[in-house]
Amino acid sequence: MTDFWGIGRRTALRLEKLGIYTIKSLAHASLTALKKEFGIIGEQLFYHANGLDYTRLDQAIQTLEKSYGGNQILMRDYHLQAEVEVVIAEMVDNVAERLRNHSAVGDFIRLSIGNSAHSTIKGFSRQMKLHTATNLTWQFQEAFLRLFRKYYEGDAVRSIGISIGGVTPESYHQLNLFASPEILEEKRRLDFTIDQIRGRYGKQAIMRAVSYTASGNGIIRNGKVGGHKK
Repeated sequence: MTDFWGIGRRTALRLEKLGIYTIKSLAHASLTALKKEFGIIGEQLFYHANGLDYTRLDQAIQTLEKSYGGNQILMRDYHLQAEVEVVIAEMVDNVAERLRNHSAVGDFIRLSIGNSAHSTIKGFSRQMKLHTATNLTWQFQEAFLRLFRKYYEGDAVRSIGISIGGVTPESYHQLNLFASPEILEEKRRLDFTIDQIRGRYGKQAIMRAVSYTASGNGIIRNGKVGGHKK
């Protein structure tokens, strides 16, 4: 089974618990059971086992003319790289959640950094195409931080803007060849669990670890304490 595209050792073990030991049995398995166990990845495994790909070429080529993003003007200059990275991570968390709530994915990111008025450098705005479309928080955070670290020159930062484009419906999303299916599904479940808790009890019900650091302002922006303004 592990010779089949998208099936690693852990996925094979989970399939065996469903009584699936061969590609043939996977092709004849219950699609409902696979989706319940693996989410969208289970659906893709089922169709690939049957030699099917339901992505329409015209739909795959066309992307929606919209993007998701946000901007923050900080209440003070952020002098440390680690401080700025905390805020970027928080902002990405919020934008990725909006993508998931709309059942959408994106494969294009833009980061805009505005430096302090006391800096001799204005800042920068850079963009990057991702290997594959996603709506997972950790993948976007890694991409935005990689972009930031590449162009950041050490000046104090006063404003941050992020944008995710190349938006398409999640139903068109294909298996990612660059990441383990097990890891993707684990991260996907974590994100959607957090989304569900926030949707029911509010944003402040569960926050990412970075929001509890001295540089984080996610809690402040969700009305817990005074400080940064939206």
